[in-house]
Amino acid sequence: MTEKENTSSRRRFLKGAAIAGAAVAAGGLPMQADETPMPPMGPTFNVRQLGAEGDGATDDTAAVQAAIDAGVKARGGHVYFPAGQYRITKSLVFSGADRFDVTGDGRTSILLHENNEPLLLWKEDAPCRESTVRNMAFFSVKNKKSPDVAVIDCRGGTERSFFSNLLLSSSGAGMGSGIFVEKVMDTTTLDHCVMWGIGGTGVKVARGSEVRIFGGRITGSNPYVGVGQTTTAVHLTGGNGGVHIVTTDLIGVHTGLRIGDPGAPSNREVIITHATFDSSVYGIHQVDNSYLSIAGCWTASSDEAQILIDKDSHGAMVVISGGTIFNGGAYGRKGSSNGMVVRAGSFVLSGLTIRNNKGTGLLVEGESVRDYAVTGCRFAENGTAAELRGENYAFTGNVFARNKKGLVDLGKNGVVQANAGL
Repeated sequence: MTEKENTSSRRRFLKGAAIAGAAVAAGGLPMQADETPMPPMGPTFNVRQLGAEGDGATDDTAAVQAAIDAGVKARGGHVYFPAGQYRITKSLVFSGADRFDVTGDGRTSILLHENNEPLLLWKEDAPCRESTVRNMAFFSVKNKKSPDVAVIDCRGGTERSFFSNLLLSSSGAGMGSGIFVEKVMDTTTLDHCVMWGIGGTGVKVARGSEVRIFGGRITGSNPYVGVGQTTTAVHLTGGNGGVHIVTTDLIGVHTGLRIGDPGAPSNREVIITHATFDSSVYGIHQVDNSYLSIAGCWTASSDEAQILIDKDSHGAMVVISGGTIFNGGAYGRKGSSNGMVVRAGSFVLSGLTIRNNKGTGLLVEGESVRDYAVTGCRFAENGTAAELRGENYAFTGNVFARNKKGLVDLGKNGVVQANAGL
């Protein structure tokens, strides 16, 4: 760029900055020709000012519903719960309007969830759009909740919404599920939400894209709830792309992460970074054709399999880099006690430690599995280190130590070489 061009470019930048600065000073931002102005922020509806006591004894349902209804009438607003315990005896219903901000003063703003029905309910024709629920606690009290009853039930879907710093917990009565999203879940984030003792599903994700679960923890009340019932920390029901699970703990449920359902549209991309799957029947169970990427894997102490890629996942591609698949069968409960089981699709493993699984560390169980690679991994103190099937694979540069049984190679057209300790 010439000095003249550089000077002209700087002048254009400074002129643009001056326009932006003037707009900020005037209380707004410059708009492009095709943009429409954002609506003004809605009014604040303090539930105390509308009659709620927050003393843990008074039924505050009507007062809180009045605050929500006022927000609906105003086409959005800030529903505010000052510190206190608010007894709620039926669903709080959002019947319309976008851009709600439902918030409290942190874990001292507590909603006592009494009846066996959702606590916060967005109706089928009222999507939770550009809204937030944050800085609050929800305690299950009085009546045990059914697995299909969620604390927050978004039947109209969520779009560009945010759930942050929430505590969902049993407190004298069993909790059902955490957050259900139906229809669509798009550009929605859960940030540092803790669900303690779920009896159903922690988070149910609908179709859409760019769903992020950051931090927090989801624990189950019991991996074996009862006949015909299971608990799942996160369930991707199908048709979602760009699901990110980052530094989140999924513990003590039947299935930590379930990816897809038989017959449902496949999810597309699932990205897991330094999350923990522990003490379940299955840590991760994939039944669709999505691309699954895991960095810094920690799956441990599951009864059947830490990771299962099931028989219908013919188009699945799983890439795992770094981390540990550890301690299958640690609780001595019924199960195969395997590390990773692959029945279909393809995969790449690199830099993993697969250790202390009472069953098989890596079990390639499906003959249709093909085009896979395992390199630079450590297999230690498993019942059987690895059992390979399928075709067209490379198993190279791995290390074996103190396994009861080493490598069983039953596949076709495989390259198995440069492995130490066999």
